[in-house]
Amino acid sequence: MGQSEPAGASALSFRFLLSQVWGEPWDLKLSADEMALRRDERVRSIVRFAFEQVPWYRRAMRDRDLGPDDFRTADDLALLPVAGHADLTSDPAAFLPRNANREDLLELRTSGTTMQARSIYHDSEGMIAGWAVKLRERAVRQHIVGVPGYRSASLSLDGNPTRVRDRFRIIAPQIWKLIPEGRRYSVFEDCEKVVEGLREWRPLHLSGYGSAIGRLFRYLAETGESMPLPRLVTFSSDAMAPAERRIIEEDFGIPVLGIYSATEAFSIGFECGEGEGYHVNEDVTVVRVVDPHGRDAEPGEAGSIIVSNLVNRGTVLLNYPLGDIGSPVAGACPCGRALPRIRLLTGRDTTWIAREGALPIHQYRLFRCLQALGLDLFQTVQTDVRTFTVRIVPMPGQDRPTMESAIRTAMIDLIGPHLDISFEYPLRLEPTKSGKIMSFIRR
Repeated sequence: MGQSEPAGASALSFRFLLSQVWGEPWDLKLSADEMALRRDERVRSIVRFAFEQVPWYRRAMRDRDLGPDDFRTADDLALLPVAGHADLTSDPAAFLPRNANREDLLELRTSGTTMQARSIYHDSEGMIAGWAVKLRERAVRQHIVGVPGYRSASLSLDGNPTRVRDRFRIIAPQIWKLIPEGRRYSVFEDCEKVVEGLREWRPLHLSGYGSAIGRLFRYLAETGESMPLPRLVTFSSDAMAPAERRIIEEDFGIPVLGIYSATEAFSIGFECGEGEGYHVNEDVTVVRVVDPHGRDAEPGEAGSIIVSNLVNRGTVLLNYPLGDIGSPVAGACPCGRALPRIRLLTGRDTTWIAREGALPIHQYRLFRCLQALGLDLFQTVQTDVRTFTVRIVPMPGQDRPTMESAIRTAMIDLIGPHLDISFEYPLRLEPTKSGKIMSFIRR
């Protein structure tokens, strides 16, 4: 295979692969009750494991006079305290099973919203169980692309996904054969170079960072350059601007679907293309959306996304905030899937705007305020309590003096008086070192 085998890694048994992958009961065949039974069985299993083997959760449950028998359904996970970034950063070993051999686990690094590097360890069985439910989104892609064994390409970075695929080559070579042949292009690569590579490769499926894919198709629309178009675009890691999504779907006629995943929890959810929001793979990742008081948010109400990874027995994370903002979606999806749905909202739940003489406000309020003025591709930078720079990607038909006046008025009304607001018009918004585009930056 051209690489050394990691210490402790070994091929998983074919019987296990059969039970988790080829035996995966696709969600279209499961009713809501059947899915709930599958989910709650895994809830009981991971909670008992956490109580018996994971120091942080054993202490947390004992402090609350709780035991494994108090957890029967996913709703009972709310009995646990929220395990924050600070808890994981200060004592990462407390979230690992006692006597865990880290050489048997795959270490993935993430900084998330805190910009503090954290290690998340995944065991092989949990990785496969998490990947197995990706057959659901894979089935959606296959239906749209319509060609077996299609070529794929991604606009991403050579980071954690590559490490996961490399481990799959070793522990589950049978699964590796199921993954479409693909090529990767860096999110930092110039659009001209990416187009040149895609002309040669001619993929039918293009995936990657939402901001990078959006920038690529805006480049095609503005320059008139052409390339063989994929039949499907999927994005993850960061948001795709509404204007750029419209360009892909309406101007180029290509379906666009979002994928929701994280280093802490693989395969959280996916868009099916028929209904609003992301279907949540609740049998591997339970998602709660909570308001600032920790109460479950109502459909349409924004809140913080809290996840519980039901299958990972490396770094065990139950009731863990990802730093994303979402809202529950009510009702059944037209596609017929029995999975719950959430909407993902732009912004991070840990980013607040400082105000002079007043309490801070969440940056999502500013994002929605500016979006209501017709802005699509923009970024706000706060350098001190009064000083802001609004970066706006130029678009045809912009009346800059009128737009700037409206933005100043709206920001003063929202944040407070005596603001120093300047404007920049870059041709593109620069990604962070992680390749993501942030809508608000506080320096």
